[in-house]
Amino acid sequence: MSVDKPARLRAGGRVGVVAPAGCVERKSLETGVEAIRTAGFQVELSPNLFASNGYLAGAAEGRAQDLLDFFQRRDIDAIFCARGGFGSVQLLPYLNVKIGSYPKIFLGYSDVTILLNWLRQSCGLVTFHAPMVAMDLAQGLSAASAAHFWSLLMGEISGWKISLGEVIRPGKVESELIGGCLSMLVTTLGTPYEIDTQGKLLFLEDVGEKPYRVERMLTHLKMAGKLEDVAGVLFGDFTDCESDGPRGLREVTIDMFHDVSYPVVMGMKAGHGPENFALPLGVKMRLDGDSANLEMLEAPVV
Repeated sequence: MSVDKPARLRAGGRVGVVAPAGCVERKSLETGVEAIRTAGFQVELSPNLFASNGYLAGAAEGRAQDLLDFFQRRDIDAIFCARGGFGSVQLLPYLNVKIGSYPKIFLGYSDVTILLNWLRQSCGLVTFHAPMVAMDLAQGLSAASAAHFWSLLMGEISGWKISLGEVIRPGKVESELIGGCLSMLVTTLGTPYEIDTQGKLLFLEDVGEKPYRVERMLTHLKMAGKLEDVAGVLFGDFTDCESDGPRGLREVTIDMFHDVSYPVVMGMKAGHGPENFALPLGVKMRLDGDSANLEMLEAPVV
């Protein structure tokens, strides 16, 4: 599917905030909203933002309607997710693919991984694996993450290069970036919404998963054929995922990818870690597994 890039976020633009997954804590949300306003933008909260059904932000129909309404409104310039948790996948049966007729910035991560990749695959939209309102923005971004975040969304940078960590497999590749939270991607397998990895640069990150669980999920992806025809694999933060045992994430990764023909690199500061650099999904990137860096080759906004 062709790619539709959203319009850049301009100073004074209106940001709509939605809660597609977990219920939202009001104080954290207000702190995050103030950070957006301080950066120079207006904010509008979706009608069902503070709805609650246990750990969910209300009924799936309401969460989906908020998202659809904000996409269809011409006065909403970008849509930021409040938080992750669980529940984004429940919205998919209620979302109309005509949402692709209204390209605009949409961002989040963690459980929102489901929506990021669905919007790219089914609607052709560039999306952003990026900080969320009641989480990262409320806690405060580092100076580097904040500069990267706002500059990317406002179209002030059309390319960048970031140094990574350890090379697992060498090589260089240029391809479209997809992916996000590993445990979320695995839940799509065998459903109409499963991720298409063929020819793509696959980004993976997660939180609170022990090495054996990470290995189990990677094995699941491999057995489902999702690691066969990828262009490359980029590992982000796996926060609180190590154990005291002899087999850690590094050993798991080396074993899982020891014989692949594509580059595999660890160390992208994105995801659930203290730094969460925004990554556009659906634009071309260069992963260099020889010198361990990631380069964005085209602007994600117009």
